[in-house]
Amino acid sequence: MDELDKLKAAWKSQDYSKEKVSAKDIYKMLHAKSSSYVKWIFYISIIEFVLLNSLYLSPKYKNDIKFYKELDLGMIMTVIGVISTIIVLFFIYRFYINYKNIKVDSSSKALMQSILKTRRTVKNYIYFNIGMAIVLITIVYSKIFSNAEAFRLYKLNSNIPDINTPSDLSMKVMIIFATALMILIIFLFYRLVYGILLRRLKKNYKELEQLDK
Repeated sequence: MDELDKLKAAWKSQDYSKEKVSAKDIYKMLHAKSSSYVKWIFYISIIEFVLLNSLYLSPKYKNDIKFYKELDLGMIMTVIGVISTIIVLFFIYRFYINYKNIKVDSSSKALMQSILKTRRTVKNYIYFNIGMAIVLITIVYSKIFSNAEAFRLYKLNSNIPDINTPSDLSMKVMIIFATALMILIIFLFYRLVYGILLRRLKKNYKELEQLDK
């Protein structure tokens, strides 16, 4: 039983032989915990952004850029990359604003609104990242699978030899399956990392609803 659970138990029992535990005490605890959760959402988004953008410094990224140019996708991939980076930075900014706002909330109603806004922002952030990944993959694979030369370039870029390999159709099926699995893993990762904090914020929201009754 954590400190918040102890406060709630004391508040419900209200042992008058001891100092009373007020709803205000529980609110302060919920406020502190919620602020901490939103702060961690902000920190995790920054860490994720830095790690993902560090991939741009890798030799693999340079090879991918060359490959996209060979497929005549260099411009569109650059434009999508710039737009997605701007949108992700906007989400990070929103996480920061949510954190700043939740720190100064002075009532349970305001705190509940901040929790709802934070949960909505995080969910939109996850959906955007997954959606953008699907869009990029669809664009690239549509081009790769459109003709034999593009698929040959893909195998060359992926260091797949032309000998002792499955048929092109079988390979395409395996590529699609592996990609779908990768997207699922990314989605589950987001659900795990951000989902834990979102569930805790949801629990705090329900506790605040009980206090307001």
